[in-house]
Amino acid sequence: MPHQVWTQSYGKSRVRLAKVDRDTDVHQYTELSVDVELDGDFDAVYTQGDNSLALPTDTMKNTVYAFARELDPCELETFAWTLGSHFVENFDHISHAAIKITETPWERLVIDGEAHPHAFSGSSTERNTCHAVITAPPKEGEEPEGAIECGLEGLTLLKTTDSGFSKFLKDQYTTLPEVNDRIFATTLSAKWVYNDTPDNWRAIRERIRTILIREFSARFSPSVQATLFEMASAVLDAEPAVEEINLTMPNLHRHLINLASFDLDNPNILFLPTDEPHGNITASICRERAEDAHAHDHDHG
Repeated sequence: MPHQVWTQSYGKSRVRLAKVDRDTDVHQYTELSVDVELDGDFDAVYTQGDNSLALPTDTMKNTVYAFARELDPCELETFAWTLGSHFVENFDHISHAAIKITETPWERLVIDGEAHPHAFSGSSTERNTCHAVITAPPKEGEEPEGAIECGLEGLTLLKTTDSGFSKFLKDQYTTLPEVNDRIFATTLSAKWVYNDTPDNWRAIRERIRTILIREFSARFSPSVQATLFEMASAVLDAEPAVEEINLTMPNLHRHLINLASFDLDNPNILFLPTDEPHGNITASICRERAEDAHAHDHDHG
């Protein structure tokens, strides 16, 4: 029986690059990993062995390098959008281009109280992320459409107190004790979308990161869920251009070590760090839309 290609996409992953901006004596250093994924009319490539419309993935890699030379890749969103637009605007059979960028942040070293002009430290697990999906314009001469999702991942946070978990649901398999003073550790991943184009992509990203860190430590946490909601809500309250934000916050446990066998007490000071298994808490928080508010009023009217 005949077969057809139901869904497909192909591209180049983990195109790594580093760029040094030497326009002044104070150098800027940017390090990225770029994924390019294309969708469109590639059926013949799969079903007939016809490569006439197959843009080589090596060409995608070279395109990333060429655009990084001409543009400032430090602004992830603009770089991703421009790169993706190139593919949908220059090839009629390409309907969508998805560009995912992961940035490895490097911090400038401070030596004797002064920022060093060209020395950096990069020991953090944190990464900045950007995922842009660009759609070919329906008519010639029109601008491409699409969406950009911004984010960060690998932001490790910990506080040694002001956290607890009690009065939770219990059944015959529950052994977890209630606690009102525990270590709260997580590795945060955040993704957000905008309802408007920010004036400064880099600045709003830095402000969102600052808000998330501040709210994590601001007050007592009755649960990871409650703190997640407070962190996300604070971003929405402070940044009107953010329409929705998704946070993932695994609960990386620090278990109190039992020293009773050694006739030693442990007044909440010695712990076993572990991330397997861990609680995985995630939620998307968005602004209340007009239709949602109307439905809410109707339900309780």
